[in-house]
Amino acid sequence: MHKVEIMENILCVLKTYQILIAGIIGFTGVACTMWWNARIQRVQHDRAIKHDRQALRSALKAELTANKGAYEHRIDQFKEPAGDNHALMQNKVQDHVYSTLLEKIGILEPDEIERIVEAYQIIREIPYRIRILTGTDSVGGFQDEYIRLRPEHIDKVQKIHEALLPTVLAAIESISQHSENA
Repeated sequence: MHKVEIMENILCVLKTYQILIAGIIGFTGVACTMWWNARIQRVQHDRAIKHDRQALRSALKAELTANKGAYEHRIDQFKEPAGDNHALMQNKVQDHVYSTLLEKIGILEPDEIERIVEAYQIIREIPYRIRILTGTDSVGGFQDEYIRLRPEHIDKVQKIHEALLPTVLAAIESISQHSENA
């Protein structure tokens, strides 16, 4: 009979507190569901950030690589004796991707950001340095898109490109390293 009394007491307690017990079970279920949904959202957010980071790296690396190629081509081109020939150099820089995506650069690693920003400062600075060297009368073309280099300036322009190219190379290398580690 003792077992029957215990069972009756348990049933009495359950009947008396059934609303409280159902509330505790329901609240626990809601809390677990909210925790699980938050976890799923964090995972999705992390994936989106990782995707955005990789897309940004790819776009910036492509643009920096194009600039690197242009600088290397100029360096090689300027190594040839100019004689009395003038040369033309673009007055505009290739930084559209950087300018467009600058607001997202904060998702990259701090050292990577530093290298990229430094490289683009150099990229934007080269035409200014060359215009100072050659004079404003050397700028021409439709909407001033070219700088005319006189023979006496070509060697100095080559040296400017050679001196500043390692900064662009360092940014590309930094992006490559972080892409591999991602």
